[in-house]
Amino acid sequence: MFAVLGILLIVAGAIITFAVDRQAEGVDLDTLGWILMLGGGLSLLIALVISASWMTARSSKVHTERHVSPDGDHYVEETHVA
Repeated sequence: MFAVLGILLIVAGAIITFAVDRQAEGVDLDTLGWILMLGGGLSLLIALVISASWMTARSSKVHTERHVSPDGDHYVEETHVA
């Protein structure tokens, strides 16, 4: 979601900055375009951080071993997170 928003903001900012030749009263369109592109870059950076955190969370695996004592009365479980 953040990646799509980032790309949309970058494209809109680039169009406003480089393709629009008109002037608006009270608004500097070049500055507005650069602000939109900066916001798009920030949004892409947030998407990268979020996807990296999801990748590390998904790559961890839990392995559980269950051992029975020789007398058969007790169970011991060992859990390893890798």
